[in-house]
Amino acid sequence: MRLAEAGSALAIALFLAGPAAAFCRTTTKAAPADFSPTPDAPCFTAGLPLYWKSACVGFTMQQAGSRQISFDGAVQALTAGFARWRGASCPAVAGASAVSVEVRYLGPVTCDKVEYNNDTRIGNANVIIFRDDDWPHDDPNNTLALTTVTYNPATGELYDADMEINTKEHKFTVSDPVPADGVDFGSAITHEAGHFLGLAHSVDEHATMFARYAPGATTMRNLASDDVAGICSAYGPDATRSTGSGVIEASACDPTPRHGFASACGVPVSSGCTAAPTDRAPGPWLLGVAAAAIAAARVRARRAAKP
Repeated sequence: MRLAEAGSALAIALFLAGPAAAFCRTTTKAAPADFSPTPDAPCFTAGLPLYWKSACVGFTMQQAGSRQISFDGAVQALTAGFARWRGASCPAVAGASAVSVEVRYLGPVTCDKVEYNNDTRIGNANVIIFRDDDWPHDDPNNTLALTTVTYNPATGELYDADMEINTKEHKFTVSDPVPADGVDFGSAITHEAGHFLGLAHSVDEHATMFARYAPGATTMRNLASDDVAGICSAYGPDATRSTGSGVIEASACDPTPRHGFASACGVPVSSGCTAAPTDRAPGPWLLGVAAAAIAAARVRARRAAKP
């Protein structure tokens, strides 16, 4: 996803949802290091596609924010990025055409770590984190952002998703015009929101989920037909989830993170916690996602595991 891809191709797998589509879905299997998508074979097809079972999912933002973007400006851009996916119009089913998943903002949190707490006594938060002072990933590519997802490897159900934005090495903006050497935050976050929802990179260069971002561009803010096909395949307007082996019904809307909402890192829910410039030449820059399976110890790609 090179807008936040799991390092390079570290723990990301792609799933082909249809022979005529370029879109792919992240799956429970890691693509081999030598996998190279092409228009004829755009997706790595092993494993089960990832999905959120609930009709709605919550996200939060690190309260420290970023020195580059105002807190309110970042929240507005994030909310708009998720809303673009929710606003996709799918082929009607029984009169309904809306995507059957919604992402809601739950407020600021103090936690600034990518983590999933497997302990049922400790809450979680799907948090967006700005890395102003340090970009902790050694991907040799010029990565803009990274979304780490945690899921059940037996079913593909998503349990947690955290985004890191590389504000240490890149200049982001939420206003127009975007500088020729800058990054449109709206474009980057809409791409990352696709990863958050379980989509992988597309080989369609016009798609929001295309792996590369061109400095100064704003086109990724708006979904292309391939993006719409991808999100509609995963979250049908009939409130179903495509699992690779069939479909399941979405569960009732509950944006609360798995095991409960916690603002601080690794804090038991019972505690009351509920509620720089770069000298490299401009891109195209990479965006991506790190898949985290539940059951293996945490490795570089942040593999989490069982609930």
